[in-house]
Amino acid sequence: MIRFGIISYAHPHAIRYAETIVNNPKAKLYAISGDGANSDVAKREAQRFTVKGSIVRFYENYEQLLKDKKVDAVYIAIETYRHKEVAIRAAEEGKHILLEKPIALNLKDAEEIIKTAKKNDVKLMVPFNPRFTTPLMKAKEMIERGEIGKLEYINAISEYVKPPIFLEGLDLSWFLDSKKSGGGGFMDTAPHGIDSLLWLVKSEPKKVYADIGSKIYGFPVDDIGTAVLEFKNGVIAVLSAGWGNPKGYSYNLELKYYLVGKEGFLDVRTVYPDFTVYQDRAEKIYWERVDVENIVKSFVNSIIYDKDPPITGEDAKKNLAIILAAYESSKTGKVIKLSL
Repeated sequence: MIRFGIISYAHPHAIRYAETIVNNPKAKLYAISGDGANSDVAKREAQRFTVKGSIVRFYENYEQLLKDKKVDAVYIAIETYRHKEVAIRAAEEGKHILLEKPIALNLKDAEEIIKTAKKNDVKLMVPFNPRFTTPLMKAKEMIERGEIGKLEYINAISEYVKPPIFLEGLDLSWFLDSKKSGGGGFMDTAPHGIDSLLWLVKSEPKKVYADIGSKIYGFPVDDIGTAVLEFKNGVIAVLSAGWGNPKGYSYNLELKYYLVGKEGFLDVRTVYPDFTVYQDRAEKIYWERVDVENIVKSFVNSIIYDKDPPITGEDAKKNLAIILAAYESSKTGKVIKLSL
């Protein structure tokens, strides 16, 4: 039984991860800390998950939580600019780390996190969701069996979501401060798409060209972007990502993939199967969200069976390098050559 601590509810993903950890038979939600934004939510969640015979401890700050010897692993959902600070302390205290994306604000900080985790022999995983969804896992199996021939082209929307500040009941204003978040909608959502492309293509990009900006909402950070990647094995991928969905749109989360091979193509309309409810307004209801369940399961198993998690710190650093190159391309208007 892996005892988890959740550090911060600054990122809205903490809500889904807490529920998933509670429902994992090999894990136990043991403690929550109130660092960063939404400390009131963190405290309420600790109270909500405290049931007869099972107390979820609440700590005012992560240092108190990390000093608790009974905590085996932590899910860190604090603001991105504090990832390095908190992840390094977690590693020094011997806690295994599931760290929200992106891994850090820059590659130097990412490298320090990775080195400290290795030095202290703790598992480090950064969760990127699409590869853990049922339709995309099926698509990868079909590609690897050669059912569409040699993969040539991918057009992906991964992800389009509503801007975080549209979420009610949470203070997510830090997403609009690039010093805290590292960027806007593209930084928030494109890491998922980049990971899925690396996983599907089984190659590394050698060039990237991107256009990223504040195009819809007038935020002080970018809200949407598109990147074109040329991979070493010849595959071309077009990735669109960001806060592209308006408040009234029935999808909160949208991922689509068109995978073109020499002998056919796969049309993944959505990686999250759903149905639509039409009443006063239309709402998409997801009936299958196995991605977070599979992420937590794989992370827990990597600890129990002492093996590398499916997404390592090095994978997350490479992901960040590609994202930062896309921002550089958008800023300079030039194609950026990658050396990963």
